[in-house]
Amino acid sequence: MYDSGEFEAVLDKALALAGWDGFAARRSQSERAGKLRGIGLCCFLEVAGGSPLSEVADLRFGADGRIVLRTGAQAMGQGQMTTLPMMLSRFLQVEASRITILQGDSDEVPGGLPTVASRSTMMAGGAMHRAVEDMIAKGRPLAAERLEAAAADIEYAAGAFRVAGTDRTVKLEALAEGGGLDTVATFSAAEMSFPNGCHVCEVEVDPETGVAQIVGYCAVDDVGNIVHPAIVEGQIHGGVAQGIGQVLGEQVVYGEDGQLLTASFMDYRMPRAADLPMLRLEHHVAPCTTNPVGAKGAGESGVAGSLPAAANAILDALASRGVTHLDLPMTPQRIWAALKAAS
Repeated sequence: MYDSGEFEAVLDKALALAGWDGFAARRSQSERAGKLRGIGLCCFLEVAGGSPLSEVADLRFGADGRIVLRTGAQAMGQGQMTTLPMMLSRFLQVEASRITILQGDSDEVPGGLPTVASRSTMMAGGAMHRAVEDMIAKGRPLAAERLEAAAADIEYAAGAFRVAGTDRTVKLEALAEGGGLDTVATFSAAEMSFPNGCHVCEVEVDPETGVAQIVGYCAVDDVGNIVHPAIVEGQIHGGVAQGIGQVLGEQVVYGEDGQLLTASFMDYRMPRAADLPMLRLEHHVAPCTTNPVGAKGAGESGVAGSLPAAANAILDALASRGVTHLDLPMTPQRIWAALKAAS
């Protein structure tokens, strides 16, 4: 059962962003120029989070005010070294500059599942949130003793414990001696998360050469609450490029003797900047309800939407010439041959 999602609203936003109602006029303009124009749409929903649904966070507090997060979640291009301190700083209400992330050292970091399935924000974030809650519960009696108050009267805000209704406070670093605030916590999610979206791709095909050019691309994605918009959009950009690359040319080719013929980028058709138009992106936020961050994962949204949308767009362009099926990749040679066969 999907915990959240507003799929009709996502579709409506994508159609408006793509100018779907104006496509017929654009197609007629392309036809006057001797080109075939097509439009493709993909509404997708995927599963993110990874199994087992648990992750560990280890928080260490120093007397110098520094805070170290040890996590088994490993950065490999997702921007974790920015997003994890940003989330932890919000939970603790302290400056992100005070936070250090320790990853990749099995002698230091807690156990956990590998960084897979677009799970780090929701799972590592959930574990950090649980660790901060546990630290605050642990810190209240320590602060109460220091401030000579009842633990029930202690509240936490902005990196310090305070006697409610007074200005009597004690900072985290003052209670950190001897590891009194250090906390290891495990977060277990009740369910996976379900990122979803709608992508629209528009192409022009030159029937004389078989070359397909992507002339428009729009995407509306629901990845739940967004921690860092630029990083999310970068993830979507990369995924869109990956999906379009598979549609336009990426292919593993072996010779009759089993020798790999596309073993280097001299022979393997990677997507290039010229293959992509300016991407128009919007977000629709329906927060995930099964983790405290409200995030759904963004690492795979781009490719989930782009591959079907681009393939549908090319087939839509070729449909007016009687082409109804074409295997991936849709290279100029295959498109040209399909058009000749249909004619």
